[in-house]
Order: sequence, then structure tokens, then C-alpha cells
Amino acid sequence: MARTAGSPVTDVPPSRYKVVERDRRLVVIDTVTGKPASAPGPVPAKPRPERPAASERPVSEPEPRRIDDRSGAQILTTSPVYDLKAPRRIVMDDRFNQKIGKAIGGWLITLFVAFTIAFLFFPWLIVLPFLVILQPGLRAAARKWVTARLDEVERS
Repeated sequence: MARTAGSPVTDVPPSRYKVVERDRRLVVIDTVTGKPASAPGPVPAKPRPERPAASERPVSEPEPRRIDDRSGAQILTTSPVYDLKAPRRIVMDDRFNQKIGKAIGGWLITLFVAFTIAFLFFPWLIVLPFLVILQPGLRAAARKWVTARLDEVERS
């Protein structure tokens, strides 16, 4: 039925149900009968255990610190993937950066040049490093070499 321009608009009738809070729970009340529309849910029997104050709880660090307290330098935690003596923590100070930084820089430049040449002239050679990584003897030799370099840095 269409509404005409001059006809009054009727209000929405009041709802039969209303929601109220009782004992920290929401309860639906039937306005016609005045009683709850549904049975109340189960009430938890036991109260929450009290937590000790923050000053009484022990302080624990979930993971080791990444900054050395004495020098302020970052700390390297080694992995068994490349270090035979892992896990160990090595402070990455200036001495570490001089020894390892030069070696890593040289290796990265060498690998970049090798991959570029392999990609341009011999594309099938790109698979070769991945096959070398899968060889247990070569992988063990690489881990031994990296462990020796880390030992040198740690001793000096």
C-alpha cells in the first residue's frame, strides 16, 4: 500500500523484549510477562586466583639480549647451520667488523660476479651452487671454515 504525501507517519510499536544487566550478565526480559525470556546461563563457581603484585613477580627475559651491556655493540648468536660450536654469542664490535666484514664483502662481490657471468653465458650453471650445498662433504668443510673464522674473531 502506497503512502500519500499528506498522510501521517505511524510510530514503530514498542518491542516485546528488552535487555537488562543482572549480576554482570545480560538477561532478555519479556515485557508482557515481566519474566526472563530464557533460562539464565551457568554461573562460574570459582573466582579467579589472585595474581601477585608486579614487584613480587620474577623478571625473566624470554630471549637473550641483542645488545652488549658493556660496549653497546650488537651480539651475534650463531646457528648450527653454519657454526659447529653453536649456539654461542659473539659481540660484534669494531674488531669483528674489520675481520668478518671484509670477508663477507669479498664473498658477496665474488658471488655476484660469478652469478652474473653464469646467468649471461652459462644459464645452466646457476643450478651448480645449489647442488654443491647439497653435498655433505662440502657443507661440512664450509661449516668448519666458518667456525675457524668465528674462533679467530672470538679469540682476538
